[in-house]
Amino acid sequence: MFNLKNSPWAININSYLLLLLSFFLTTSIYVTDIIIFLLFLSWLIGGDIKTKCEKIYKNPITYSALCFLTYFLISYFWSESEIFNVTTKKQLLLLLLPVLYTLDFKDNYVENCKYGFILGLIANILLSIITLFFPNNSLFKTGHYDESIFIHGFLDHFDYSIFLCFSLFLLVSLLNSKNFWKYFILIIIIFITLLNSYGRAGVISCFIFLPIIIIFFKKSKLNYYLLLTILSFGVCSYYIFYPLKIRINETMNNIVSLYMPKSLEEKIEDDASYLAEKNDTLSKEYFRNEIQNNPEWLQEIQNKSPEYETSIGKRYLYVKNSLSLTSGNLVFGSGANQFQKLYTQNFQHDHRINHPHNNFIFVLIELGVVGLVLMLYIFYSQIKLFFSKKDSNFLKLIFPLYFLWIMLFDNYFLNHNSLVFFCFFSFLIYNKNMKSN
Repeated sequence: MFNLKNSPWAININSYLLLLLSFFLTTSIYVTDIIIFLLFLSWLIGGDIKTKCEKIYKNPITYSALCFLTYFLISYFWSESEIFNVTTKKQLLLLLLPVLYTLDFKDNYVENCKYGFILGLIANILLSIITLFFPNNSLFKTGHYDESIFIHGFLDHFDYSIFLCFSLFLLVSLLNSKNFWKYFILIIIIFITLLNSYGRAGVISCFIFLPIIIIFFKKSKLNYYLLLTILSFGVCSYYIFYPLKIRINETMNNIVSLYMPKSLEEKIEDDASYLAEKNDTLSKEYFRNEIQNNPEWLQEIQNKSPEYETSIGKRYLYVKNSLSLTSGNLVFGSGANQFQKLYTQNFQHDHRINHPHNNFIFVLIELGVVGLVLMLYIFYSQIKLFFSKKDSNFLKLIFPLYFLWIMLFDNYFLNHNSLVFFCFFSFLIYNKNMKSN
């Protein structure tokens, strides 16, 4: 294998690829995968594999990531699944982390990647504006809320909202008195987009983490004005933005229905109302009487659990059911790519459930306590770096805490876009620490 280490043109190519990755991470999975492939190819033909492996071993972040990935692959020995599947393909994206840490990049390109990421989101916002006027265009991501009029982007709503939210943290980290108003306007634009994104995780995270960042890490009079503006605007936005109002009302109603399930009378009333709406000649009272005089129909309604048919209700049920699956093999787990099979065997559902919308429970079921500890060790390594040196970069603490938080609500450590996002910013935020070691 010939050695291209420190070759100027190779470093230039790597730097361009990194910058392109920062932009296309939020705009195109296809282009992102091509860039990742080229980065892996550059890593291989660059040679000096022994030195690279030594760097990976000495770096606590890359070492912990490889330990987790290795255990994930080993778990196929007791899994009933073939190793070549979509789950493996996605989890192997974690290899991007050691590749980025052991490739050579120009420092100014690495610094500019944060702007590339924000530029990619601005491209999403511009598409969103087009979508409002031409909702049937083929560019925006389809799958959820396709019939709703809201700000679509290239991404699905759950990825879009967490990226928008983190971009706000990124912009706040860049704030100073000289560029305050320029970034202030950009923050407000992205904040408005976030509120219209239909992604609850990103919106809730914004209202939790942004005040913490400004109060504890970015103390200044101007930043307090920014925080006050965002909080005030956030309250008013409930009455301004329809998607936000719908999501808040929907969430609150879902939670209330879980704690206060409907009585039999209310269920009968709901069914009678639904049937009357579908029939132009028969009234609600007619269907109510029919239901009450039919024991089988009445029993069928009695057995209904509408509180588990809502978005929050389904997630609650998934978590509740999934927790019972952890007892099978608590220490080592049931093996990779087994969750869907186990859930289907134990709980009958009319649609496929890929994960319990909680990354920790998912890992606990498939990889056990050992896998969960290995995964958490990756984040521990990042948080430890923040406290090991006096550093003003609060993102070294906020980034792992933010990612751990959103993992409570979805499988972000396995999804394509979010795992690439994790690897990319794990390099971008901590690479200076590694160089100084």
